[in-house]
Amino acid sequence: MPEYNDIYDIHRNLTGKKVVRGTKRSDEEYILVIHMLVFDENGRFLVQRRVDDKATWPGMWDISLGGIAQSGDDSRSACEREAFEELGLRIDLSSSAPVFTVRAPRTFDDYWMVQIPSDTKFTLQREEVAEVRWVSRAEWEALLATHQVIPYSFQYMLFDLYEKGFPGTRIFPFPDPKRIRGAVFDMDGLLLDTERVADRAWEQAGKLFGLSDPQKAIDGCRGLNDAGMQHWFELHEPDIDYENFRKKARELSHAVTDVKVPVKAGAAEILAALKAKGIRLAVASSTREVTVRDQLDRAGLLGYFDEVITGDRVTNGKPHPEIFLKACEALGFPPSECFAFEDSLNGLRSAYRAGTYTIQIPDPEVQRPGIESNALSWRTFDSLLSARDALLPLL
Repeated sequence: MPEYNDIYDIHRNLTGKKVVRGTKRSDEEYILVIHMLVFDENGRFLVQRRVDDKATWPGMWDISLGGIAQSGDDSRSACEREAFEELGLRIDLSSSAPVFTVRAPRTFDDYWMVQIPSDTKFTLQREEVAEVRWVSRAEWEALLATHQVIPYSFQYMLFDLYEKGFPGTRIFPFPDPKRIRGAVFDMDGLLLDTERVADRAWEQAGKLFGLSDPQKAIDGCRGLNDAGMQHWFELHEPDIDYENFRKKARELSHAVTDVKVPVKAGAAEILAALKAKGIRLAVASSTREVTVRDQLDRAGLLGYFDEVITGDRVTNGKPHPEIFLKACEALGFPPSECFAFEDSLNGLRSAYRAGTYTIQIPDPEVQRPGIESNALSWRTFDSLLSARDALLPLL
């Protein structure tokens, strides 16, 4: 039986028309093509060599896998099917999305990325794939240098893109680091080690109030202000009395932080170093102002800051950019002249959308960096001390 492809228009809307695969199409008729970029836990890339009798690019090395979506397929189902047919991989992409899309002549090309164990066993589609192997950056560049790889526009950036996190790295207009005049810091989880305290408080309050999945609530509300958290509860936990739950969680959290405010290693050092360079500093925290000022004061950090912008002073909480826009405005500089230091995904979304130079300091025990958080970040450091040591020589 012939294989059919759905036809899309230039805006990627399905037209309702389908054609037999290989049928010549007009310039206004598009089909969907999917690709998968597969890496292992060691950062190696999976490449496949096409069979020698393939009609196009015979015997050449290719990216991990790819194919044309069949009629009725969406991007996800097409990619899952192609992964199984070509390599014998059963991969669930239900919680993922294409990392980037290219509109080429008469095709939309979706690129997905996954990471799988290096000892995965493959079952090759022998009429398509001659062999597969894992390659390091050096091995990939050697294949490119000897022209053994099918040319892709991003092939020379592939490992850089992976290490920075798809959907790709931003090309920052940052020729002179000395243009940076301001720096905006989140507080909880970045300057103060309060996220663990808050997480434990939410877990305890969640048990008392019958929260169905405390960890889901913690992850969903991380970085949000009160209004944002209340909205999350309305959507996901409508049977929970949010106001009383939040009051109890605050009581449990303050029972710890009122005794001692835990400060992140390197917090005072990076603030002092930036201040010495003449950089103006602001806090942009989703927490209420009274709590922010109290905790920073008792931690010995409040005096470093020129401005304090908090969750109760904005209409739209993170991930909306309002809080970072207000912080930069208060400092007197455009976002393009400010660093923004964040640890949470919602915070990174907010800082990125504001147009700052976003710096990620993840706490892997609280929220691990992922594809999106890496892509939103100009730089990622494992600690505030590492950030200080790398950034200060540039300023």
